[in-house]
Amino acid sequence: MPFVWNGAQWTTPAGEWRDWPLIRRDMGGWLRSLVEGVEADASNKERQRALRESLDEARNRAEDAQSDEEQEHHYAEVGRLRQELDSLPAPAEVAPSVVRDIATVASEVESASDARATQLLSLASQFDAFRAPLNDPAAWVRMLGTAPHSAHVRTSVVWEAFCAAEPVLARNMGTTAGKRALFTAMDKRFGARRKLAGYEGWRGAVAPEADPRG
Repeated sequence: MPFVWNGAQWTTPAGEWRDWPLIRRDMGGWLRSLVEGVEADASNKERQRALRESLDEARNRAEDAQSDEEQEHHYAEVGRLRQELDSLPAPAEVAPSVVRDIATVASEVESASDARATQLLSLASQFDAFRAPLNDPAAWVRMLGTAPHSAHVRTSVVWEAFCAAEPVLARNMGTTAGKRALFTAMDKRFGARRKLAGYEGWRGAVAPEADPRG
């Protein structure tokens, strides 16, 4: 995917910003390539069907062979056909109506008005598949701001802020594994958690959408 939604704008997977015309062109082209890939799958299905029929015929000829030499020839053909069949990618199961819809969206993203293209990509940004990948809570922790050492933030606030900012990653990791990874990353950056005013937290940390408690 040439561009991903980082929560505020479309960027390259590496997080680099690009001009809107380039985003339109590349996202439209990427969607069109999906259609072409699915259509290529249809021809692969036909080829797979033909190869399976040829395999059955070659096996039958090998079993009916009148000599060892003839049988070896037919089994060699079986091996060649099997190798070609195994090399074909598994076809994607996509309904024809979905393929037509993707093709329509690709065309609109590339050629419709800026307002319409913006609307379509705004809808796409709501799907998890288009979100910029974040595989490690430590990456989120590195983006947090700092506060005076006298200020502190509790663990529950940090976890809630992380879940709000990265719902996909939080859901995929689960509460137990997610908190373990997140809190370990917080410990490395802000020092070990400690009991602060009756709850556990960190000094000198600021979680988004939350005021440091101090």
